[in-house]
Amino acid sequence: MSSSFFQKGKSRQVFKRKGEKINKPKSKKQNAPNLENGQESSDSELDIKKFSDAEESESDHETAEEKKLRLAKKYLEEIEKEEAKRAEAKELDDAIEKRLQKDYLEQKGKLRVNVADSYIAPTEKDSKLIRAREHRLTLTCVCVSLDGQYAFTGCKSGCLIKWGIKDKRKLGCLTFKTHSNFFKGSVTSVAISSDSKFLATSDESSSINIWDPHTMKHLRTFNGHKDIVTGLVFRRNTHDLYSASKDRSIKIWSLDEMAYVETLFGHQAPITSIDALTRERAITAGSRDTSVRIWKIVEESQLIFNGPVGSLDEVKLLDEEHFVSGSDNGSLCVWSVLKKKPLCTVPEAHGSENNVPRWITSLATLLNSDMFASGSYDNSIRLWKVYEAFRKIMPLFSIQANGFINCMQFTKDGTQLYAAVGQEHKFGRWFKQNNAKNGLFIINFTSKS
Repeated sequence: MSSSFFQKGKSRQVFKRKGEKINKPKSKKQNAPNLENGQESSDSELDIKKFSDAEESESDHETAEEKKLRLAKKYLEEIEKEEAKRAEAKELDDAIEKRLQKDYLEQKGKLRVNVADSYIAPTEKDSKLIRAREHRLTLTCVCVSLDGQYAFTGCKSGCLIKWGIKDKRKLGCLTFKTHSNFFKGSVTSVAISSDSKFLATSDESSSINIWDPHTMKHLRTFNGHKDIVTGLVFRRNTHDLYSASKDRSIKIWSLDEMAYVETLFGHQAPITSIDALTRERAITAGSRDTSVRIWKIVEESQLIFNGPVGSLDEVKLLDEEHFVSGSDNGSLCVWSVLKKKPLCTVPEAHGSENNVPRWITSLATLLNSDMFASGSYDNSIRLWKVYEAFRKIMPLFSIQANGFINCMQFTKDGTQLYAAVGQEHKFGRWFKQNNAKNGLFIINFTSKS
């Protein structure tokens, strides 16, 4: 071996074979931050380090039992939070389920809410008569918006007034003088859609006028009836309008397209009352033909119910399967859509005068409940309870109201009743009560605690 292979003062050179790794010595990491490059540890890292150090120091001072207790408390807190979230979710699910079930039962006409027993007879302080100088003559009609914000009244002087329910004051007025093109004599009927987008009115002409209830601006006039339009009603949650007339016909109008849809015939006398709910159906009273008819619009058929002797003037739906009627012979009848005869009848519900029964001039039902109200001209509004599967009627109490009760409507929650009161009947001037005052009568109800 050559002596030149080892040289004094020089390191031995290491040659790497193909595929062989060379292990280089690792440099020691510096604990101090590199100040030359300006790099420092972030505040969050320092905070985490401090927190962990504090936790370690705390755990060092804990005994085994204290540590178990602390961990058990922490575990219980986590369980409480999880259970609270589950309870909230369950409550929400239950509320949604109840709402869907209620909507389904209401649509099918099977929703029943028994509220009559919880009502207390109101005192004089609970009722108030609101008057307006524009309502010079008898009030004929009233309607209340579904959201409970507005009420609208019409009278024989050709005047329509918009009222604010909360303030109980007049918000707008359309008179015969200012809107003579749209009002021809007495306002016979008024109706508002469920979403308060459209307001419909009729008068002693054969036309129907459509308004914006917020601005009271005129939108459209419908012509088609051949005689006075006596009743208007919107199908719930839609813009379908049903109108009834003395020409013995019912007409259907679509306000989304502002167009006429179809006409229904069948009554043999002038129609005096009409009502509708969510189904695509309408119910009408045919006065002297003593019949109530339910019009199945989709099926293009009708159900005929023959009432008592006399003029069947008023009809209102309690729900999709039951309704109430009132006649000029003073009788109140409760009906089922499944039977041709009344389930029960109350003769002379408002008494008689000179051996002549006082006729029923108006009805109002609290929807899907066991209560309704009737009006006449005996200076009182009477509330009734329906029980035993709609086979019996029991009087609850009466409220003093002077004059003819020509139209009534409950608010959606049933806390108030609005009545159009006047000195004369809405359809004629056979006789007059001079001691009565023309105005909007508002009754506030309280329930038992």
